[in-house]
This record gives sequence, C-alpha cells and structure tokens, in this order.
Amino acid sequence: MGQSVKHNLLAAFRYLLRPLVRIAIRNGIAYPDFAGMVQDAYVNVAAAQLKAAARDPTPDAISIMTEVSSDDVRELLLSPNDAKLGEAEQKINAAARVLVGWHTDREYIGPYGLVRDLPFARTDVPGKRDIRGFVELAQRYCQGYPPQVLLDELVRTACVQDLGNGFYRALTRSYVPEQLSAESIRRFAQVVHNVIETLELNLRRSDSGLRRVERTVFADYGLPREALGAFDKYIRDRGQIFADDIDNWLSARSYEGQQDTVQTGIGFYHYVVNEEDERDFGKTLRVEGVKDEK
Repeated sequence: MGQSVKHNLLAAFRYLLRPLVRIAIRNGIAYPDFAGMVQDAYVNVAAAQLKAAARDPTPDAISIMTEVSSDDVRELLLSPNDAKLGEAEQKINAAARVLVGWHTDREYIGPYGLVRDLPFARTDVPGKRDIRGFVELAQRYCQGYPPQVLLDELVRTACVQDLGNGFYRALTRSYVPEQLSAESIRRFAQVVHNVIETLELNLRRSDSGLRRVERTVFADYGLPREALGAFDKYIRDRGQIFADDIDNWLSARSYEGQQDTVQTGIGFYHYVVNEEDERDFGKTLRVEGVKDEK
C-alpha cells in the first residue's frame, strides 16, 4: 500500500471516529476502554481473514498481521464475547415484526386501509369473538414471545397507545427503542456497521454490476438555513412512502422457516455536514496526500 493511501485512510478513520468518540465521551467511555475494543476488533477480523484463506489463526499469525502482541492476542481469543446482546436483538425483531404485521396484514386493517385498534385478545370483546386482538397478532408474527411483554414494550416506547377502553392503537409502523437502551445502542451500531460494510465492499469491487446501491443526493450550492425545516418535513413524508413500499415488497417475500435466506434491507438518513469535522478532514487529506507523493 502506498504511503499516501495509508495516510489518507488514517485521515479517513480519524474523521469517521469523531462522532463515535463524541458519543463515547458523553457516556463516560475513556480512551483505554475504546482502544481495547479497537484491539479486539483487529484480532477478530484478522482471525476471520486467516480462516477465510484456509490458514490457521494462531496468535503468532494474528500478531504479525495486526502488530498486537501474541500474549494479548491469546488473551483476547480466549475471552468471552460480552458484547452479544441476543435478548436485545430478539426484542427489536419481535417489536418490528408485530408492527409491520399490524400495518400490512389484511385481518388487522379496516376500511380504506386504516390500521384497526385492537383489544388485547379476541375474548376481551363480549359477543364479538371473531375480532382478532393483539394476542393473535403477536402469536402470528412473534410466536414464542409473550404478548403482554411485547405490548408493554410497544406502549413504553410510544409505538402503541393504550386508549383506556380496552383497545390499543398503533401510532407508528417503526419500532424506535428508548435512547441509550441496549436495543437502541445495538440498532445504532448495526446501522453504522451496515453503511460502512456496503461502502467497504464497493471500494473492493471494480465492476459496477457487483456493487451495492449507494446514493447520495445533496444541494450543490448549499441550502438556505431557513429552508432546512421544510426539507426535513419533505424527506420525512416522502421517505415514509418509500420505506412503506420497500417494507411491503419485502414482507410479501419473507416467511418464517424459509431456507437459504440472507438478511438484507435498505437504510436512508438525513445528514447536515459538521463543518468543523469537514474542514479538519479536508486539511488532513490535502497535507498528507501531497506530502507523501513527493
């Protein structure tokens, strides 16, 4: 790797880390803890690459690739993976599935496509045993997950409203967990990871037909600051329509028990450039890139 490429990549990593470090500092994560996780990532990625190349991922081999000491590599490989949040992931998936079912399943949609308010269970409505409730919805889309626990979570996160008359109303189609809960942290990490994973894959693939879709639309000459609110509302409205269309397409083709599946989807976000970070990144790229090519 040329020195200019190496230095520019380091400048890019520094730029990428700034918002992550802001989150870390705000939540009491000091440099040694953060550095430890970076070291762990180096060791695990190197081990995976060695396995993919049919090589034995020994501590010495990993140490040569990463320049992490063999003793530290050995300790990291033997340490338990405390970052696994299986319970949080289960809660996210269950909540998301039940909300999608509530908005797309014809048995839970009333006239004109409006989402119906539901009782907790069909037996809660005297004389109307044919009315399906939240229990039946949860059993259809989240089998094995306690309906009451799931409903409590949706009410707690303001995705569902308790109307006070025995019925519940879906307020949103998307499950957004509480800020800085285990669920929200996992969701944040997955979104950032998936974006970077797509970009990393596209950097490796020269054939455009093998690249994943990645598009950015921006104002060539900037947007008047007073128009930012209107733009935010516009993309929320249009983005929800787009998200619903994609969600419907995926829901029609995704069934429990299918074989040979791949976890896939799309994500989109609204950004406003952090000018201080941008200036620093541009300056670092120019200085390092020019200097190292001399």
